[in-house]
Amino acid sequence: MQRLHNSLPTMTETNVDRKALQTAYVAEIIDGMDLKDCLAILHDYMENDFDKVSDNELIEEVKEYYPHLLEE
Repeated sequence: MQRLHNSLPTMTETNVDRKALQTAYVAEIIDGMDLKDCLAILHDYMENDFDKVSDNELIEEVKEYYPHLLEE
């Protein structure tokens, strides 16, 4: 029995514009999502992004945009 992945053409064999295909694919995925799904992905993205900043950078950004979060 032949494996499926062995019979699939490679990217160079199909001469596909990867960037255009990727952009269209992402657009289709997003179009199929509801607001709850989009917000969940955005939340995860932002959490991961803020994980990369220092405590001081995070505090400065919160002070600038949402200072009430630092009030006790």
